[in-house]
Amino acid sequence: MKTKIFFLCLLLSLIYLPAEAQDESLPPLPKGPLILSGAAPEMQNADFWIKRLPDANQALKTPEEIAQLNKEINETIAERTDVFKIKGMFRGIDIKEAIEKSYETIKSRKLFGVDDKYITKDLFTDQILPNLNLDAVPNMVNIRWGVATTAASVRALPIWVKMLEEKGDIEFDQLQFTLIKLWTPVAVYHTSTDGKWYYVQAPYVRGWVESKHIAFFKDQDAVKEKVKSKDYVVVTGESVPVYAGPDFTAVLDRPSMGTVIPRVSQTDTAFLVEMPKRGEGGKVVLGRGYIKLSDDARTQFPPYTQANVIRQAFKLLSARYGWGGTYMGRDCSGFTFDVFTSMGVDLPRDSDQQAFAGTQLGSFKPFEQSELKKATLRQAATPGITLLRMKMHMMLYLGEIDEKFYVIHSTWAERIGQDPVKDEKNRINQVVVSDLDLNGNSYLGPLFHRIIQMSEVN
Repeated sequence: MKTKIFFLCLLLSLIYLPAEAQDESLPPLPKGPLILSGAAPEMQNADFWIKRLPDANQALKTPEEIAQLNKEINETIAERTDVFKIKGMFRGIDIKEAIEKSYETIKSRKLFGVDDKYITKDLFTDQILPNLNLDAVPNMVNIRWGVATTAASVRALPIWVKMLEEKGDIEFDQLQFTLIKLWTPVAVYHTSTDGKWYYVQAPYVRGWVESKHIAFFKDQDAVKEKVKSKDYVVVTGESVPVYAGPDFTAVLDRPSMGTVIPRVSQTDTAFLVEMPKRGEGGKVVLGRGYIKLSDDARTQFPPYTQANVIRQAFKLLSARYGWGGTYMGRDCSGFTFDVFTSMGVDLPRDSDQQAFAGTQLGSFKPFEQSELKKATLRQAATPGITLLRMKMHMMLYLGEIDEKFYVIHSTWAERIGQDPVKDEKNRINQVVVSDLDLNGNSYLGPLFHRIIQMSEVN
């Protein structure tokens, strides 16, 4: 109980900033990996798991086979959209209905503000609805094409107000969908009344993005030429700095794992890359940036092996949890998204969609079918590329040791009490290695019993 009170006091003592702020004062994270019970210190290293695998460095897919997998993902999973197959004109009624649906869905929920009071309906009718600019949606929308000039939040509504499911839950803004990465291509459908927001379609999300983070190209082909360039640099570390010059002093941006940036050339010390800026009238202005050769970035995606996927995952060990990419962190599916994106796989962004990418190993009922789950993990699950899905949580399978199954995942907290009203928890708030017994002493039950789906990204 003392643990719960401690963390609750810390949370409630915060200064509440706008939702876009990434520097909110929050309880500090432990230094280094947080070692949970059941996960020994030696397990906090990628090589520990890689050495247990007989063919860890064997290529599971060629680049051509990954391209085919991506084609299947984009064609069969609703969340994924090949933006380069979108036609230049779009029915206005479809855009208007999508915006209205999102508005009405959020408006109908009982949500709290950071002041612990209910979000009033006046906020919706007086501020949000007028800014949707619905009357300006034409019968046929002339799509504009652009890219993200930095990592940018995608919101359900065009407003920086946090809306929370529970009082004090400031880290879980229900308007926050995700982040799109630097150079993410977008189809821009609509503009808010105040001009500060665009309603966009990105490859893995649709929603509102601040207009200051989008730069326009002349047409779809011009965007595709840059985004699909065969000469690129992919960020394979947690993030890397992009410098303004070859002296490596001023930093332009710090793109995250999986970001793909067009390459111009290469020197003895750096990749010279193209960096988009928003110029006059929103038009793109292409500048130059420098990424150190010694930093964790490369000119091609890593070979698709168990070893490489596990190494990518462990580069994020102890990285901060962040719902929808807030606080420059990663939630559970944001973690798996970045890992596989850095391998060249077009994984969907959300956990319920990720579970359908690749090969289905099985679907299960929570708290049932324990023996079937064990058999599936032992006989069918490939460590490093198998995703284990619970309701609203996603984990990456690492292997079995002494009849315990281990995963690496980004998680916010461990439940420790039996009383659902008290809902006692220890705040983890980072990427950790754990066994599937985690939460086993709580009213929720262990992770293992709550698994409902297993799939292999292969």
